[in-house]
Amino acid sequence: MTKRILIVDDEADICEILRFNLEMEGYEVMTADGAETGQDILNQQSVDLILLDVMMTHKSGFEWAQELKKNAATADIPIIFCTAKTMEDDLLLGFALGSDDYICKPFRISEVKARVKAVLRRTNPEHPSADETSKQPSTDSLIRYEGMVLDIDRKECRIDGEEVIFTKIEFEILALLLSKAGQVLSRERILNAVWPSDTIVLDRTVDVNITRIRKKIGRYGECLRTKFGYGYMFSR
Repeated sequence: MTKRILIVDDEADICEILRFNLEMEGYEVMTADGAETGQDILNQQSVDLILLDVMMTHKSGFEWAQELKKNAATADIPIIFCTAKTMEDDLLLGFALGSDDYICKPFRISEVKARVKAVLRRTNPEHPSADETSKQPSTDSLIRYEGMVLDIDRKECRIDGEEVIFTKIEFEILALLLSKAGQVLSRERILNAVWPSDTIVLDRTVDVNITRIRKKIGRYGECLRTKFGYGYMFSR
């Protein structure tokens, strides 16, 4: 199935350069000159990935990304920020908002292609067949702790029967810690397990995501414990 990419940047030349090169790779590409136009497109059709500029005229990419992640209909769309902002705090903010990667301008087209391919590969697996989707989840795919259940196959988390919406990164961190309950995992181990080697990630990005996970899992947040100087663990 052809992957659909939305490019949102208020520089028309960049949009056209990216569109041309990504279409040559076989993707279906749409462009928008800002968050408002991008939202209009999302209201009409689904996309598999958003390439999003940060410094835009009316609404920044960070602001729009925050809105997208709060909306259940768009929360799971992977985002790659494309921006000239390279300070560590900007990178951390981008990852805290749930971005899947970060490309700094000026960028090489080869780098953009590689990162797009990597993000799509890990966030958009091929859709299962009708027979597979009709099957009940196997017990092997479930990780439980009291009223919290993670379904690894369906990528869902439910607490007391209510679904909790996570970004892909948040879900994978929680699943990793819960599956290794009682073990202390270093930041480096979490980074290597959750983020691919071709992604630029800072150690503090793990801390930011842990903070967000704690808030989302409510009373179970206290089970995610920090072991200073070592890393994190899920304590039953």
